[in-house]
Amino acid sequence: MHTSTKQTPYSALFALLLLGLTVSPAQAQFGIAAGANFDSVDDIQDAENVQNTSTGYHIGAVYDLSLGPVSLRPGLFYRKIGSYDFSDVSGSDVGDLDVTAFEVPVDVRVTVFPFPFVRPYVMGGPNAFLPQSSEDDFDDNFEDVSFTFNIGVGADVSLPGVGVTLQPEFRYEFGASDYIDDAFEVGGKDFSPSDQTLSAYALRLNVLF
Repeated sequence: MHTSTKQTPYSALFALLLLGLTVSPAQAQFGIAAGANFDSVDDIQDAENVQNTSTGYHIGAVYDLSLGPVSLRPGLFYRKIGSYDFSDVSGSDVGDLDVTAFEVPVDVRVTVFPFPFVRPYVMGGPNAFLPQSSEDDFDDNFEDVSFTFNIGVGADVSLPGVGVTLQPEFRYEFGASDYIDDAFEVGGKDFSPSDQTLSAYALRLNVLF
């Protein structure tokens, strides 16, 4: 259980994003992004009465800093990771439990083929996220800040005459640190997640202006 406040990690992550926004590269574009994520909300050991859903979504903003064939792209996102349903657990005062997070990814993109209007790229980078839930009392079971690493492929798709660049992406994320305690209690019953790290596949569309 954690008693420390999450205000300090939030401040640090926002400061990291603002630092990226102050950089003045050769080319920079602000954008919005959204997509679907298929997270590893794994089965909870000895939890035959608990249902889980691993399909979620994410929405946020990015800032693409282009340095030739290499780009740095920090972002700020709100993400629904998944949900648990404890309503069938005897003695439980927790029903549907949504697991969400604010996250700050920093992607490094490398262009593979510089075609005129479509430029495929590979990407990778760290991601810091602050997990939370729809039940305030349950938040103590989460780490204040957790980390993952993203890899993926995508493409810059320029729209001539519009001044907009689309970036469709396929991403894979794997955990670098735990985000949830290895055991917690609901309705007087002990539960143990089968994995304390987060991994996910995701589809994302960035729209740069």
